[in-house]
Amino acid sequence: MNKLALVLVLAIITLTVAGWVITRDDQPESQNITYPSPPPVTFIPPTPLPLPTATPDPRLGQPLPEVTFDTLDGEPIRLRDLEGQIVFLNFWATWCDPCRAEMSLLQRLQDEHGEEGVRVIALTDPLSGQTEDDIREFVDSFDLTLTVALSSDLAFYDAVQVWQIPTTIIMDRRGIVRFIHVGELHPEDIGWYLDRLNAG
Repeated sequence: MNKLALVLVLAIITLTVAGWVITRDDQPESQNITYPSPPPVTFIPPTPLPLPTATPDPRLGQPLPEVTFDTLDGEPIRLRDLEGQIVFLNFWATWCDPCRAEMSLLQRLQDEHGEEGVRVIALTDPLSGQTEDDIREFVDSFDLTLTVALSSDLAFYDAVQVWQIPTTIIMDRRGIVRFIHVGELHPEDIGWYLDRLNAG
């Protein structure tokens, strides 16, 4: 290839490249490829599931089954005969530590409010890991004068749905169950129950 032909080829290549560069620089920015923004999305939280509602205790607002207990001294005591009094029916045992912890409080409740028509009955099963001698020894050690009653009637325990101790069923002066306290009683519990029962 002679020099003239080489010069012509280089000139053509130079003009071609220059024209391509000028053409790119002259293009408006609007011709560049763009991607549209997605439309705004409103977040709608999921509908919350309904909260579980507490099932009312079927024992509340009802009298207890008619039953007669024998006291530790052998005297019969009927729940029906206690109408007109506020009754704290406490289920306990000598081997139960929370029962031991609350027993002095129950005795004080009887001492301080007995004349106001409050009756405490401590009911226990002499066949449930204890004997009557154990119960008598317990009563003597705590110097109890409240009513201690005995029952081994499993049908009664099932009917009142007492499967753990201590449990205290609290009845108003009409013999209607108003409160059920599972676990150890404390002074503030006693005050709370008495305030509401006396207000009613």
